[in-house]
This record gives sequence, C-alpha cells and structure tokens, in this order.
Amino acid sequence: MLGPRKNEVLTSIGPGSGAAALMRSYWLPIAVSAQLEQRNPLPVQPFGEKLALFRDGSGRLGLVADRCAHRGTSLSAGAEHFKTAGRVDKDGIRCPYHGWLYDATGQCRDQPGEPQQFKFCEKVKLQAYPVQEQWGFVWAFLGTGEPPQLVPLDACAREDGVRINTIGRWPCNYFQVLENMVDPVHVSVLHQDTDFDQEKFNTIPTLKVEETRWGLKTIAGRPGYEREVEFLFPSAVRLALPIMDPGIMLVFWAVPVSETETWSFHSWFLPLTADMPGDVREQKIARMKKFIYELDASDPIHHASRVNVQDKFACYSQGQIADRTDEHLGRTDVGVSLLRRLYFANIEAVQDKRDPMGVVREPVPDIVRFDNVC
Repeated sequence: MLGPRKNEVLTSIGPGSGAAALMRSYWLPIAVSAQLEQRNPLPVQPFGEKLALFRDGSGRLGLVADRCAHRGTSLSAGAEHFKTAGRVDKDGIRCPYHGWLYDATGQCRDQPGEPQQFKFCEKVKLQAYPVQEQWGFVWAFLGTGEPPQLVPLDACAREDGVRINTIGRWPCNYFQVLENMVDPVHVSVLHQDTDFDQEKFNTIPTLKVEETRWGLKTIAGRPGYEREVEFLFPSAVRLALPIMDPGIMLVFWAVPVSETETWSFHSWFLPLTADMPGDVREQKIARMKKFIYELDASDPIHHASRVNVQDKFACYSQGQIADRTDEHLGRTDVGVSLLRRLYFANIEAVQDKRDPMGVVREPVPDIVRFDNVC
C-alpha cells in the first residue's frame, strides 16, 4: 500500500504536479487524424489544459490555447456544443466572436477593426505547443525545452499489413489504467468469456518482471506458453492479441484529461504477407474488426470490445481515484510495484532536470520492433 502523499504524487496531473511534468517530457497522441477535419478545430484537453487543435488551409497543424486573448471566447468548443466554432482559414484559426486570427505558433496575425498602424496584434500571442502528424495520429509535445524524438514503434509504424487507429474513454484516474497494463494475471479471470477464453490463458500464470530501456516488461508463464508485454514510458503498452495467426499487434497510450478521466489511443496492426491469397487476407481483416468493434461497429474511431469494457470496469470500480492506502498487494502484483517505483524515480529525474527513461534524443533510423512480444 501507499501513504496518502505518495498516492497523490501518482494521481495528480494538474499544473506543477510531478506526474504531469514527467508525462509532458514525451510526445503524446492527442487525436486520431480522422477526427481532424479541414474546416473545424478540435477541442482537446490533455492534463486539464483546454486547447484547440486545427489544420490551417496550407495543411499546417496548430495546437493553441482554447481561449481568445481578446475576451476569452473559446476557439473550438463551439464545434461540439453550438456549431459555431472558430473558423479555420489559410493562415490559422479565427475567433468566432470578433475574428482575431492566430497562426500555428499562437501569434495573433489579424484583429479586424483595430488600427493596423499600432501593430497591436504583434503584442498578442497564445500558448502553443509543437505538434506533428504520424501514423494516423496527431502528436503533441506539451513539455518545456527541446522536444525528444518520436519513436517509431512497430505496431504503429509498420506498413506491411493493415492498421486501425481508435480512441477510448476511461472514467477514472490514468494511473489505474497504467496499473492494469502491467497486470497480465487478470487475463485468466476477468476475460474468461472473451476471445482470451482459450486453453493457453485458462491457468493463473507465474509472473516475472524486468526493467528495460523503455520501462518494464512483464513475462507471464503458463504451461507451454509464455507471453511478454512491454510497458513503454510514460504511459503506453505494446502487446499482442493471439486470437489468430499472425496475432494482432497493439500499442496504446493513456493520456490524462483530468484526475478522474483518461483517454486512450490505440494502434491495432495486423501483419499480412504479400503472397497471402485475397480471400484469406479479407477473412483476417474481418476477424480483426470483429474483435475491435465487437459491441458496436457503428463508429470506426471508437473501439468497443468486450475485453476493453471489462478492463474499464475493473479500473473505474476502484473509484475515480483509487485509494492505495487501503490495499493488499501480493506476489502477482510485482509489475504494479515496479511501475510505481519507476514512476517515483523518473518524476524525481525530471525534477532534477534529467531525461526520464525512454526519452530518445538521437534520430531513430529504424522501426523499433518487439518481436518477442507475443
């Protein structure tokens, strides 16, 4: 168990919190590319910070504070609530109230009605963050200083197959989602009536954990079968779903929206060989989609699998913020215990102005593969 203060360190994600400073040291996904239309800005709220994500008329992405510097009108929230969002044009985004224009750097470029000779707009600038689009996601660097490299992980960067990107919402604190990522033992109990209800998952596994350059790895051993899952700092997991051969690769990230809400971004990848017959290829893709959209196939952006619903229940039923002062960890919680220790250590590293684990500064020439994850 943890004391109240340590539990607060892990779960607080607001301004000045150690966990937020750690997570903001990395590139994080904030949207699926399909969510971002050319004309309408998208409201996003990582770490409780209200931001407007947009693509201007030249195709440039911008991520700026969702509050016009003039009189505070939202630049994006209208898209969801009133259908009167900020207007995206070729040079940036205009406030829907009086038309002040901001470019992708947050700099104000135009103020209709204000005398140009005073150059008032040059004195006005919104908070803005670096943003880039890769592999069907929009990524943001929400920290300070020089951004690190965006690492091309195999499941989201490979091109020899089919990829589906989805998002999900968890009505609980992000750290409960992370702890679920490093707890493979629950698969044998929680997911009994799902695609994991197979002979290879029926027994409670032996469990080992190892620290890696990226974070940690859990190794769940069952008779005749060993399954490895990689946790990648600050909040991602790389695993495989062996519901068919070859298995579906999955990497997903958890990104806090508030202390009681978390968004997850999922990249599902199915390797396919060039010589695979067309009918076999289509059967495998259909099987992949059946798993992802098992409960609701009406929305291609939001996945709806029974496994995911069960994981969410296990997490949010602990409370919106789990009380770790009243728990009894056992031998099967070695992954959870190591994750907590690593988080505390890397929060301290960031406070000491050191790079946390998994931050890469040099260009990564090749896709990072986890072929041992199966």
